[in-house]
Amino acid sequence: MPYQKIALKVENTEFTRKDLVEFIRFNQRLSEEQGNQFDLGSSLFQSLQLLAENEIAYLYATEFGLTVDDWEIDEAFYLKLGLYNDFNLESKEDEELFKERKIQFLNQIQIDEDKFKEIIRKSLFREKLRRELSREIPSLQRHKYVFEIALEDISTSNLNKIQKEITSTNSISDVVKKYSIDPEVLRGSGDFGWIPKGVKPDLDYLFFGENDQALKPKELSEPFVDQENSVFKFYVISDVSESFELSEENFEIISESILTNFFNEKSQLVDMQYGLDNETFNWINDKVQVASIFNYNDQSDVIIE
Repeated sequence: MPYQKIALKVENTEFTRKDLVEFIRFNQRLSEEQGNQFDLGSSLFQSLQLLAENEIAYLYATEFGLTVDDWEIDEAFYLKLGLYNDFNLESKEDEELFKERKIQFLNQIQIDEDKFKEIIRKSLFREKLRRELSREIPSLQRHKYVFEIALEDISTSNLNKIQKEITSTNSISDVVKKYSIDPEVLRGSGDFGWIPKGVKPDLDYLFFGENDQALKPKELSEPFVDQENSVFKFYVISDVSESFELSEENFEIISESILTNFFNEKSQLVDMQYGLDNETFNWINDKVQVASIFNYNDQSDVIIE
């Protein structure tokens, strides 16, 4: 049967096309409950990757002493639905309302409770692994305050003029606003703010390079071509702090990067096979597209076969 064909295999665990459709529907519905737009176009590849990562996290859970209890599954779902401020699970009435909400959610996406628990349990292993790997991230790190300037005119005379103003000014922000053609700059200051190593990995060599290779403060960088917007990007460092507190946003970026590196490393060691050919891709996309057209209240008629 088409829905029983294997879409992904991680060690001894196999995920069929049906499993993948259910996983996509689950996350699609959660996004809608949270008021977020769900991108069906990229959902298949992202879902395959996330399924694989969740399974790898589950496989390595014992090594890190990670466990997930049943109460954590309900709590995670409760929070994902955005019910934190509306419900109190210590209240019998609210507990019953939550159970009804969960049943309604499962009926709408047509998966049973065991499948629901499996999806959330393994996503929790992924999140717990991320937290565990993030324990060693220092709260105080070297930071640099970085500005970005978008230019069309990169003639020597124009760049020399900008560099001269940067060198003499006490407000690089004003220079950026004056010359950058990026519309975002006009609405703000055209700056990345204080950033540590790892937040802009493609530019780490420029901002945090060793052996005097890094960009110096108040020095206009070499041009970077932004083909999408047909402009040239330049960077300027206004200030350096050897011990600056890591923001929550930057912590999350670095944390996710560490987790991605972990998955990239372990995926080379784990027996992982993708069963994604054109026919499988089209079959899964068709099923997800059909489900997205129907109102979720009427999805009892949407059958995967």
